[in-house]
Order: sequence, then C-alpha cells, then structure tokens
Amino acid sequence: MAQLIDIIRVVVGTEYFTATVQVAEDAPLMTSEDLEGTTRVYRLLPAIIDHACVGDAGSTFKDCMGDTELAHLLEHVTVELLARTNMVDDVIAGRTWRELAYDRTYSIRFDCIDDVLVAGALSSAVWIITWAFTGGAGAVPDVDATVNGLVELVRGLPTEGMTHDSRPSSLQEDGWYSDPYAGSFEDADDGYEDMADEYADDYVEDGDDLDRGPRMSRKII
Repeated sequence: MAQLIDIIRVVVGTEYFTATVQVAEDAPLMTSEDLEGTTRVYRLLPAIIDHACVGDAGSTFKDCMGDTELAHLLEHVTVELLARTNMVDDVIAGRTWRELAYDRTYSIRFDCIDDVLVAGALSSAVWIITWAFTGGAGAVPDVDATVNGLVELVRGLPTEGMTHDSRPSSLQEDGWYSDPYAGSFEDADDGYEDMADEYADDYVEDGDDLDRGPRMSRKII
C-alpha cells in the first residue's frame, strides 16, 4: 500500500505539537477528488462529522468533509482518535494550514496533550487515510484496536527520566522529533452515506485548488 501522506517534520513545544506533512504527487489534495475514500473514513469514524470546525463551510466538519483538503481530514481523524483514548481533557483543538499556495505541504497543529500520544494518533491517522484513499484494499482498520494500542503505548512509557533518545524507535524514525522532549503536552447521525452523490458536481482539479488559509477544529468530549 503506497504511502499517501509523509510526516516530514515534527516540532514539540510546551503548548503545541506541530507536524509538517506532504501529500504524495499521485494522491488527491481534496476529499472531493475521491469521495469513495472520504466515505470509507466516515464509515470508520462516523462521529467525525460532529466535530466543531471553524473557518470552512459551516460550524461542523460535516459541512465541509466532502470538499476539503486531505490534510484537513487527517487533522480530524487524529483528533477523533485522541478523543477515543479518553486520556485527554474536555476539548481537543487542531489547526491545519498550507505552507505555500499550490504546494502539497501542510502544517497541522494540535494542543500538546502528550507528545507521544499525539504522534501515535497522527501516525495511525495517516495509516487510516492511506487505506481509505488507495481503494480500501486489505483488512479494514480496527479503530478500537488502534485506540487501545495508543493507550498502551502511553501507559507503558516511564514517567521519569524520559529523554529524546529513550523514545520508542518508531517515533524517532526519519527524524520526526526536531526538538528535545518537552513533556506532556457517539455515534453520529446517519446521512453521510450518499456523500458521493451529493458532491458529485464539486470535483476539484489539482490546478484549481487554492490556499484556503488556516482553519480550526475541535472535538468536544
């Protein structure tokens, strides 16, 4: 399964966890370019459409999910996975923006609840997006097992004496952590099943995609 989104840099601060991601050349930039893939994500995580989402078509992610950037969808999938761990406070906030107009690189910022937890959730979200937008071949991602794995990952870490070098090697791969360790940071209504028909006329070509600017989202739990 080809990787559609690469995490090329992560900066961990006391308040925010910011990832720079790059969408592959052969991947859609907009969800409207592959509505079957977008629907697969919805069916895995139906509560995603109820996320508050400021700066797009309406007040919830449902209003824009069928025609938004793939990186923005990645943000919301990450936020939903974080919420499902029950290891965070009442509100999880995220923000996605484009680095350069017509470029395929985006920055995604999350509240730094716990940097290892956020890194794990983001990596898992990339895997889910890749599965959904490469035809949904193979085993369907097990969201519950993924969430349980994130919880066990964090619970298994030492609480004292943690340094960058002592992190799990999977989180150090490719130089993700550019800063030293900075410490810790439902069901939706049906009706999105026919999304492909609803947005069939809203196909967006790569060359027509404009920088939509920053947006904010949050999951209230």
